[in-house]
Amino acid sequence: MNKKIILNSFLLALLFTQCAAPETIDSKAIKVVKQFNSQCPMMIDAETRMDGIEIKAGNTIVYIYTLINLQVENVDTSKFNVAVRPGIITTIKTNKELDELKRINSNFEYYYKDRNGKFIYSFVITPNDYNI
Repeated sequence: MNKKIILNSFLLALLFTQCAAPETIDSKAIKVVKQFNSQCPMMIDAETRMDGIEIKAGNTIVYIYTLINLQVENVDTSKFNVAVRPGIITTIKTNKELDELKRINSNFEYYYKDRNGKFIYSFVITPNDYNI
């Protein structure tokens, strides 16, 4: 899990340091995302594959993951949320490299699929989550 959080933080910092105007996502940032996505899918740990990153309207970065050893039928999404979400919020709160993203009130969406590509769970970390 730590490797995944560190990778996410690094990529977000890289993405937004390439922006000419911090409040908008410009063509340079889109090129960085495309370049990263050309390296995907990539294994984050023994259970998690990162399939790519998307930029959504509303200043949102979407991380798309596949949990390669799970099937949606075997996942308790409440337990999953309790296990994953707090660590990601803590990383966003404490990682100085994300200060610019926090300043512009970015949203961080995490989207998870099972090994068959079926949707498992997604959640969004908003400024209300990381500014408290």
